Amino acid sequence: MGKVNCWEYMKCGREVGGTKENELGICPAVRNFTHSGKNDGRGAGRICWQVAGTFCRNKLQGTFAKKMLNCARCEFFMLVKSEEGVKFVE
Repeated sequence: MGKVNCWEYMKCGREVGGTKENELGICPAVRNFTHSGKNDGRGAGRICWQVAGTFCRNKLQGTFAKKMLNCARCEFFMLVKSEEGVKFVE
């Protein structure tokens, strides 16, 4: 299996065509192509901690400065960091 993006790992349903797309909208990490390719992700799917306005565990996350403490403890963040090793983009 290849590397997964945050919406696949977290199963939030906020991707295009996802189960929560109509209810909650599409996650900003999905639509953020500025970070596409970083940590081998699609959109900002493997660098979601850099994107303001994401929902993590159904809770709106604010700016990078406010959310980074939560993100640093996130199992997905730790997975990406482990998978990328020295290539990890924080």
